[in-house]
Amino acid sequence: MTTSKTTKYPWDDLASPERQGEYIARLVPDEDNPQHRKVFWAKSWASRPALLVEYECRPWKPISLPTFKNILVADHQDESSLVIELLDPDMRDIFLKVCVDIIASLQNVSMKVSRKACIFRLEKWSSFLRPSRSKMSPEAQKGLIAELHFLKRDALLVHTESDAIRGWTGPDAGPRDFAYGQVFVEVKSKRSSANPSIVISSEEQLNVNETEQLFLYVAELNDTSSDDEQGFTVTDVVNETREALESPLQRAALDSKLAGVGYFDEDDYSDIRWSEGSTYYYAVVGDFPKIDSQTCRPGVSRVAYQIDLDYCDEYRVDREQVIKTME
Repeated sequence: MTTSKTTKYPWDDLASPERQGEYIARLVPDEDNPQHRKVFWAKSWASRPALLVEYECRPWKPISLPTFKNILVADHQDESSLVIELLDPDMRDIFLKVCVDIIASLQNVSMKVSRKACIFRLEKWSSFLRPSRSKMSPEAQKGLIAELHFLKRDALLVHTESDAIRGWTGPDAGPRDFAYGQVFVEVKSKRSSANPSIVISSEEQLNVNETEQLFLYVAELNDTSSDDEQGFTVTDVVNETREALESPLQRAALDSKLAGVGYFDEDDYSDIRWSEGSTYYYAVVGDFPKIDSQTCRPGVSRVAYQIDLDYCDEYRVDREQVIKTME
C-alpha cells in the first residue's frame, strides 16, 4: 500500500475537543495532499486519531459502509463528511497507512465522487485487515507477475502512466486484463514449454467483434529454488513496477489495483521464488481455437476450457506488432 511522507504522527500536535461528538481538525498539507482535497487530520474528544473526508452528494443517499473491528467509519449527512476513527491505539501504524492511502486515492477524483472513492479504499483495507484473509496463492502470484510484466514492459512503453494503469482492467473485474481503446490484451501464465495448455475461465474472455483487436499474452513462469540467482518473488516484481512510475499519484493508483487482486506489502512472499521463460503473443482472429459467447448455445454460460497452444502457431505475432497496434 501507499506509504506516508509524514515523519511523525500527524495527530501528535492536535488538541482534543472538550465535548463528545466534536473533532479538532487540520487540513492535510500539500506534501501529502497536492490537489488540496478537503481531507483533514483530526482528533476526537476521547483523544483518538481520525481522518475526516468532506464530499459533495446531492441528493444525499445512504451507502453501505465497510466494518472493522478497531476502526469506526461514520457517514454524517448534515456535514457531508466521512469520519474514519481509530479505536485501538496499538494500531496507529497501520491506521496511518490506511489514512495516507485514502488521501492518495482522493487526489485524482473530484469531491462529487470522493465519498465513493474513500469507501472503495476502506473496503479494500477491510479485506486486508480481516482475520480470515489469506495471502495470494502461488497461481494468483504467477498471474499477477505476468500482468505486471506486460504493464511495465509493454503498456508503459506506449501509454502515459495514467493511461497504462487505467487500462489495467483485470483487477476491476473487466472482461479482459488490459483495455486500450479498441485494443485488448488477455494475459495468461503457464509453466514450462513442455506444457502447451492455458486455461480460459469463461466464454467471454476471448470475445472479440469486428471493430476490436484482441491479443493473447502468454508468459512462462516456474517456481525455482532459493539459491537461484536469477529467481525473483512477486514482491520484487511489484517493487520494480512501482519504480518504473515517476508519479506518486500513479504509484497510489497502482497500489489500488494491487489491493484489488489481493496483494498487500505487509504479506511475506519470500518463500516462493520464480524463474521466467519465454513470452509469446497471439492475435485472436479468424478461426483461433476458442469458445466464445457467439459459439455457445443459449442457456450455456460460465464455460471454462483449455487451449493447446501447439495448435495456435499460425496466430503467433511479434511483440512489435502488438506495440504498434497499441500505439
